[in-house]
Amino acid sequence: MTNSAQSRRGTATIRRATEADAALLSQLATRLFEETFGPMNDPADVRAYVAHAFSIEAEHEALTDANRVVWIAEDDRHAALGYALLRRGSTADGVVAMRPAEVQRIYVDQTWHGHGAGNALMSSCVEHAKLWGCDVIWLGVWERNPRAIAFYEKVGFRVVGRQSFRLGSDLQQDLVMACPLD
Repeated sequence: MTNSAQSRRGTATIRRATEADAALLSQLATRLFEETFGPMNDPADVRAYVAHAFSIEAEHEALTDANRVVWIAEDDRHAALGYALLRRGSTADGVVAMRPAEVQRIYVDQTWHGHGAGNALMSSCVEHAKLWGCDVIWLGVWERNPRAIAFYEKVGFRVVGRQSFRLGSDLQQDLVMACPLD
């Protein structure tokens, strides 16, 4: 399955990440997380979180886990501009499913917002969750991220619960959003 998005910025092509992408994914994840959440959070909390969550070792673990799959979005020059990580079998309060899949991460460089890269990454997640035989796809999103919430609602997700998320020393609240799969 290959998804892509075309816009005036060019074409964003989605490819499945491999074990060899651990260092690239570590750098990309760190950059996009800092870009997305850095301005609204204590820099020390952001640094503490990314040092652990996006280490090369953590990314390698995700890339070699049979219950996870990662996609990388690239521009026409093969520069990484976003990624998504799907995890089979995880659940949260409010998620009603026999075979759930979680969009554990989905990020796109801000210069590509509104140009289809996020849609292409989400399509990859949905298609793969269906291949796994999942009946629901869900995610957690920071309650203070209205742009992301609007995007998820646009592609069919609805709020089904709440969960806590620790960013360094700051305990934050996420909305849990889910979308049934046919």
